[in-house]
Amino acid sequence: MPLDDLGEFDLIARIVGRLGDAAARDIAVPPGDDAAAWAVGPGLAVATVDALVEGTHWRRDTMSLGDVGWRAIATAVSDLAAMGAAASYVLIAAELGPGLTPEDLDDFADGVAASCRCHGVRVAGGNVAAARATSFTTTAFGSAAADGVTDAAADPDATAQAVLRRDAACPGDAVAVSGTPGAAAAGLALIEAALIEGGAASEDAAPLLAAHRRPRARLALGRAALAAGARCAIDLSDGLLQDLGHVARASNVGIEIEAALLPLHHAAVALLGPARALALALGGGEDYELALTAPAATLDALAAHEPPEAPLTRIGRVVAEHRGEVVARDAAGQVVQPSIAGWDQLHSPTQ
Repeated sequence: MPLDDLGEFDLIARIVGRLGDAAARDIAVPPGDDAAAWAVGPGLAVATVDALVEGTHWRRDTMSLGDVGWRAIATAVSDLAAMGAAASYVLIAAELGPGLTPEDLDDFADGVAASCRCHGVRVAGGNVAAARATSFTTTAFGSAAADGVTDAAADPDATAQAVLRRDAACPGDAVAVSGTPGAAAAGLALIEAALIEGGAASEDAAPLLAAHRRPRARLALGRAALAAGARCAIDLSDGLLQDLGHVARASNVGIEIEAALLPLHHAAVALLGPARALALALGGGEDYELALTAPAATLDALAAHEPPEAPLTRIGRVVAEHRGEVVARDAAGQVVQPSIAGWDQLHSPTQ
């Protein structure tokens, strides 16, 4: 069977199943969430790994090596943000393909450094090797406190509440999203259009280009959400509907989204039109915003205290019907079928 017939998440499940007792199923957060977490004294260690592969996740004609360095950090620590964890250190493995110059790697390192300063993490080490294609793999480490627990290993039920999880959504919860989903995908669309036309994207596109090339992980929001009483979150790397689908399946619930409530970026609407801006918000991916589920009062209180650069907007609800599925509806109640379904690492086209 070809890998792309299986799909990314079925492949992950197959690998974990094949591992048998070599898979750490008994830790606080086992394989299958944004990050893994295991007990360390009274708290949890939280870790994740993410790869940026040339031709799959980035291209040299759409971003600089400095942008790739920034994203190498942001994409990894965003998974920690989705757990409500505090980030600390990263390790970076660099596989260097032909054609790279020392100046390219200087640019990459500068981007890494800038992103580390922005996200409050530091590089603790890594690995370098020659390869047929260039890729950068970042492992990010963080922590979460299990308040009132003296031995996290001996009290797994208590430590389960120390992080945000995909499997904790409950019918009756509201659904909220940070920032403006679709901005990153709109930025890429405008970059590609400019390449085709042989020009440059307009100045009005600048915030969208930044959203694509230098996204910001919502670490502070993740920690604030956990402190406020939220228990479920995911970062929007694969697209809003795709990622909320992971939550719906993990939690065995249905999710309903009101498309009219989605906070579209004004520049995306102005430059691409409302229909395309909405399609990119639903399925574009790579925003690294957070989607949260919690009681409406919890999300409203959280939204009232969040910084303006990542406003929180309620966009839907968790229901007991159509379990494992996400449905987006327009103002007339009709189901919205976006032209972009989201990202699957084995199916999605090269960006």
